Amino acid sequence: MKNKIYNYGFIIAIFFMFHNMVFAQIETSIEEFPKVTLERTEVRKLHSDIVGQDYEILISLPKSYSLQDTSYPVIFVLDPYRAFSMIKGCVDVFTSPYTIIPEVILVGIGYGGDESKTFLNWAVGRTRDLTPVKNSATEEYYENAIAKTGVEGIDIQTGGAPLFLDFIRNELFPYIESNYRIDTNIRILSGYSFGGLFGLYTLFHDPDMFNKYFIGSPSIVYKDGITFEYEINYANTNSDLKADVFMSAGELEVRTTENMKKMAELLLSRNYKNLNLKIVIFENENHVTCYPAAISRGLVELFNNNGE
Repeated sequence: MKNKIYNYGFIIAIFFMFHNMVFAQIETSIEEFPKVTLERTEVRKLHSDIVGQDYEILISLPKSYSLQDTSYPVIFVLDPYRAFSMIKGCVDVFTSPYTIIPEVILVGIGYGGDESKTFLNWAVGRTRDLTPVKNSATEEYYENAIAKTGVEGIDIQTGGAPLFLDFIRNELFPYIESNYRIDTNIRILSGYSFGGLFGLYTLFHDPDMFNKYFIGSPSIVYKDGITFEYEINYANTNSDLKADVFMSAGELEVRTTENMKKMAELLLSRNYKNLNLKIVIFENENHVTCYPAAISRGLVELFNNNGE
């Protein structure tokens, strides 16, 4: 069973990585036209001494950012190479011409790289940064999966979540807050799959870092469900959990849905006064297909607006 511990997002990343490699080879034979870009976005580089990693930070600014002197809530987006444009699209639709949610700044945490290497760097980086403890079975599985595609010698590491959390707290937060007008009272963490696993890790280890959590299809199965231990440890030493949490999964990802329901039941049984928990299971959706729906619904729920 351990050999079947996997993450759909990683496999998708590998697919697109080699898809891009193939098309990069024939790109010179295709007439070049201007690329489509996302408006009001920019890319910054940030080195982390804590992790020992150069991060690529993707920024999306609100439409009113250059027109008024105000501060904005910020959504920190994990896995931005698949999530950033989806979240930005929803945010743009939900803020104009009708205000369903407030304008926000998006901050995507990526790994950089040229062309096809972007997806490889992301796949390797996320597996390290978003997993809470070392898991040799996961490392072996992904190393073998990459090797089967023809890329040899890739070293997969797991268990980097503690350092990654320190990076966000002590390096990324100060950097963003010194360069942009941030409302530090409203910080949102957005994570899906391994990102959802990291969201739960953060919730149980330093919940005050963020006010709101989008946790989509979390990989609670990781390391024999160690996240349940984190929940118990937190409950044993805390009487409250102040956070707005949106958790979702697709009906067809049965094991993920079962684990998420179990986690929700545990959290609700604690009777935390200041925990606002919303659970949604999307019918006829799997781990991949429910992501866009989860983002749309999660944004609305986290900002406490029914969209009416």
